Amino acid sequence: MGVTLNPQNSREVAERIADAICIFVGYLLATEIALAMHWGRIQVFPPGGASEAQSQYSALLILAILSWLTLTAYTETYRPHRTERLNFIASRLIRTLLIWSLVTIAAIFVLKFEFLSRQFTGYFIAASAVLIFFRQLGTVLLLRSLRRSAHKWRTAVVIGDDQATCEHFAGLLTAAHPMGYQRIDVQPGKREVGCHGNRAESGSGCKCASLGEIDDVYLIGVSDGADGSASAGCMLTLLKQGKSVHIVPSLLDTRLFRQSLGDIAGIPVLSVSKGELSPVQTAVKRAVDSVVSALLLIVLSPAIAAVAVAVKLTSPGPALFRQRRLGLNGKPFTLYKFRTMRTDAEQILKDSPSLHAKYLKNNFKLPKGEDPRFAPLGAFLRATSLDELPQLFNVLLGEMSLVGPRPIVPPEAVHYGDSAMLFMSAKPGMTGHWQVSGRSEIAEYEKRVELDLEYIRDQSFGKDLEILLRTVPAVLRRKGAN
Repeated sequence: MGVTLNPQNSREVAERIADAICIFVGYLLATEIALAMHWGRIQVFPPGGASEAQSQYSALLILAILSWLTLTAYTETYRPHRTERLNFIASRLIRTLLIWSLVTIAAIFVLKFEFLSRQFTGYFIAASAVLIFFRQLGTVLLLRSLRRSAHKWRTAVVIGDDQATCEHFAGLLTAAHPMGYQRIDVQPGKREVGCHGNRAESGSGCKCASLGEIDDVYLIGVSDGADGSASAGCMLTLLKQGKSVHIVPSLLDTRLFRQSLGDIAGIPVLSVSKGELSPVQTAVKRAVDSVVSALLLIVLSPAIAAVAVAVKLTSPGPALFRQRRLGLNGKPFTLYKFRTMRTDAEQILKDSPSLHAKYLKNNFKLPKGEDPRFAPLGAFLRATSLDELPQLFNVLLGEMSLVGPRPIVPPEAVHYGDSAMLFMSAKPGMTGHWQVSGRSEIAEYEKRVELDLEYIRDQSFGKDLEILLRTVPAVLRRKGAN
């Protein structure tokens, strides 16, 4: 009787083979690196012991491949990562690679491979780890790109309490993540889903027994209350059919919070917490802000002085624009920018009701090319982000950070609703998630709010570094500048 692999198992086998090839290629690269770096002084096959040395180096390669395959059999390295953020995938993979490196090195010491060069072993493990890391992340990015470009391979069904709940979650599956579903069905009414006794085995009277063409089943709240045993029977039936079953305890939108899954006595427990830095991380971030802002003010002082003089000479009024913004924990502070508007900008809005209405409708700004309030150099300063250089003083004073959510004016706080205090739990930043995602190109204010709150959820040194690296090309491309 033949064995048929489902697509998920086939993909896992292919990825395991690919990683074994990466380790083999890492071995070849290590040989070339050793010869190039040490000019032949590493005796890969020392005279008088060539056969034994050969066997030890061959054993190292086999040992590394077997230890990787064994380790990943007990981890989630090859499971689908459809809904996970890339930084979580990368951090988990790095941990797995570190454990594999330690296991391989420990095995070498236990087996007493005396002919193995330590330098060669280091090159081999490093080269293999780099190849596996980029192979796996490359695969994830490729699959997500294919799903975005309409390569739809799987089907899904959402089963839950009511039509609205199911349809909302189905919308999240298509909009929030590149899941690659060609069809998502909705089956509301959990009472109809329950499978009772032998009926679940036979398939009679059981809606879940007729899901022959469905790959993934999402059960929303079907294990609650008195229907728990019936729902367990339904899940057992689905698993026997080879379906991938995803249990959603209830449709609680926790996208803006950090989540961790644990268990109590074998019962899954989803823990939710707001994103925040530890006291040590906060102190380090403040130190980095102080040092970097001070250095930038020194290095950029000629440019800052030149812009200030240019603004003063081309438009009547002060060179700096000061405005009250909301900072950490809602504390107001004065934000500094180079003035890009005429001094009578507010009066221009008040004198034109239609212009003011368009300003409010367009989320506290006017469409590009339709703003009569700009000073002569205003549009250029906005497009190049030179107007924001004085905010380095705010960073130096501790009122802002280099990276953080947008510094908003008090009237904007209403758009954050109940999440306003969560939004203001971090210092505003000169750059942030919103700035590198398109700025003025993002028309919906709700999307701006979501981007800011996503930064609060994901804030970390790694996230800040990512945003800083993305800021440079975003400024050079003038993406969303207005």
